[in-house]
Amino acid sequence: MSSWVWFVVALVVVDLAVVVTWFALRHRSAAAAPGPATGHSVDAETRTEVAALVTEHRTAEAMALLRRRTGMPLREAKDTVDAMTAGVRASRHGAGAPRADHHGAA
Repeated sequence: MSSWVWFVVALVVVDLAVVVTWFALRHRSAAAAPGPATGHSVDAETRTEVAALVTEHRTAEAMALLRRRTGMPLREAKDTVDAMTAGVRASRHGAGAPRADHHGAA
């Protein structure tokens, strides 16, 4: 093969290595981040009360409690409650068990 073909092959390999490294570093930094929290700590009592509200399907009240006690913005409180809701569903239905939603079923 001519030298320009080898140059193109080397260029493609280097570009691929750069893109793979970029994705790997991006994934690692996203995994290392503590989440959407902006420094709002939730004490054990509040976490317990929010979890109780989540199990009773009172998510709006759970978000309001979080915001009132921690000063969280609405988006962060919603994300926190959504994460807790997903955890409650997973524990209720088992990690690998399929979930049957009956929304709109008559």
